[in-house]
Amino acid sequence: MSQVLQQLESAWQLRLKFKLHLGNQALRVFHGPGEGIGGFRSVSIDRFGDVKGAHFWVTVWEEDGSFLSPEELKLISSFLKSKDAASAVLLRRPKKGTPDEPVPLLGLPPQERIAIIENDLRFKIQLLGTRHPGLFLDHQPLRQWLAQNLDRKRVLNTFAYTGSLSVAAQKSGADSVITLDLSAPSIAWAKENWALNGFSFARAEFMTGDVFEWLPKWAKRGERFDCVILDPPSFSRGKKGNFSTSKDLKKLHELALGVLSPDGFLVTSINSAKVSRAQYEKEIAAAASATSVKLKMLYEIELPKSFPTRPQAPPSDRYLKGWVLKRC
Repeated sequence: MSQVLQQLESAWQLRLKFKLHLGNQALRVFHGPGEGIGGFRSVSIDRFGDVKGAHFWVTVWEEDGSFLSPEELKLISSFLKSKDAASAVLLRRPKKGTPDEPVPLLGLPPQERIAIIENDLRFKIQLLGTRHPGLFLDHQPLRQWLAQNLDRKRVLNTFAYTGSLSVAAQKSGADSVITLDLSAPSIAWAKENWALNGFSFARAEFMTGDVFEWLPKWAKRGERFDCVILDPPSFSRGKKGNFSTSKDLKKLHELALGVLSPDGFLVTSINSAKVSRAQYEKEIAAAASATSVKLKMLYEIELPKSFPTRPQAPPSDRYLKGWVLKRC
């Protein structure tokens, strides 16, 4: 077996050992930064579906001005065939600029969205005509936490994308959930995910809008939420201006704390290698001080077991960071 196939097989067996595939049709089966060698450190492979007959999303990041060679891509295809893959798509991510849409790598990927199950939650996944399948697999542990801790809570999910965290909150028995995102197509997708889980729309509100417009409005009206979820992108452009995790975290958290009820949960996470954990903590502490709010950490958001990192790995390999904080 070639060294490449050994890398992929070792990662596959690790998931089986920890039984990460049980009850879970959405799983990262190879995480290059923590499991790859050479050029395969810039590769990730996500599985959607059962162990046999699944569809795969392969991401390759540009390294040193180039991507994997055709021969290396053939090795990935060969490995996925050995695992009875139904299809696979390939997304090339350049260091700068927007990636092209994924292209078929193996078989005939479905043209329409497909439904998958993640620990009793259901989500629609899209493989073609998009630059992301619609579900952030590194947030699987957070979805589990939300699905167990928000009974009878009033929840606000901002930067919601396709609403996976809203679904998890409602699974817990939340009294109401507001799902807010700048993108109308993302909100439409979030509604699909909500309906897929059989939830009543009477307990939900889906809004296309700017967080920096709505948080001050809700604060002025005296609206309060038992749980506010912040999972912003590294950069976005809205009606009230641009947002950047490197510049605007304090402002964002000040606004969120302005609508957080006493004893409420603040769920905050970022997916950024450029902002250190220490800087992130500093920005939240500054926001809490500016609003005279005291916060207690309940849960630390980290990469799951399916996203392993190497001992002494650089901070960039542990890009996901965040906390569930309780107002006290």
